Amino acid sequence: MKLLSIDDYLPDQESTVLTVGNFDGVHRGHQLLIQQVVDRARQRGVSSALVTFEPHTRAALFPELPQHLLTTFEEKYTLIEKSGIDYLFKIPFDKSFSETSPESFVENYLISRFHMIEWIMGEGHAVGKNRSGGKNFLRDTVSKYHIPIFTANLLQMDSLAVSSTRIRKLITEGCLSDAMEMLGHPYLISVERIEGLKIGSQIGYPTLNFKRPPSQKVIPPPGVYAAELEFNDTLLTGALYFGACPTFNDRESHFEFHAFDLNGTTPQVGQTAHIWVYRFLRSDQAFSNTEELVRHIQQDINQIRNFFSEERLQWR
Repeated sequence: MKLLSIDDYLPDQESTVLTVGNFDGVHRGHQLLIQQVVDRARQRGVSSALVTFEPHTRAALFPELPQHLLTTFEEKYTLIEKSGIDYLFKIPFDKSFSETSPESFVENYLISRFHMIEWIMGEGHAVGKNRSGGKNFLRDTVSKYHIPIFTANLLQMDSLAVSSTRIRKLITEGCLSDAMEMLGHPYLISVERIEGLKIGSQIGYPTLNFKRPPSQKVIPPPGVYAAELEFNDTLLTGALYFGACPTFNDRESHFEFHAFDLNGTTPQVGQTAHIWVYRFLRSDQAFSNTEELVRHIQQDINQIRNFFSEERLQWR
């Protein structure tokens, strides 16, 4: 997949089937839409493309409101790259760009720069200033440019549409299993390694310490999770912990990962790794002494090993 900016133009000989959206979380509904784009592009012998915005359109339009996002742009890129899309177009979104009319967006970007010959969009999607490019505009676009536009139906699970909003709520409540069913993948958190306090090493369970994700990133409740750390094509199984280390009266927020087997390279301080979060085990809690903490850590590790031996294959 090739990442292109708003200033890039495709070569004259290339055309695209494309889709447009924020794609926060790249969940199962998004994946279904993206797969349709890839399939149609292959059928027509052209390239597939996805157009997205950075930051999220809501963040630019309502900066005074708290932002709760499932994916940073880097995480979104990682997930979309796995889909088979040929081109990812990244459009910087701000107040000025939000004033773009739907006609200008289609003519100056989708057609002139991205060479769109077919558009597949999500149900209820609209483009341009104030989302004014709705059904009537799309019908006129088909007529004016002879470009077919298809709408992908919303994916439903348990009689409800799969949506980023529903998934955000599940993750903040710690319902990782239900969130993963809708995401279609473990929850991805990209983190930068930092120096730790070496407390884990002192009690026999060394950890890699990471900077807390940005404030707009949706994070599950503090506690212990079954997770994998991915770095430079190495995948390490282990336990993810984030919380305030109450057993040691440490009020700072910690974000750390204990790898069961260090059979590959690990990120150095300042480098970024992907953490794939699978399952919530227990909430953050204070123990009466270090020995009690160690016993619980070993119980956590046993549970996580059992989880991965039984359920991991369906997700990776």
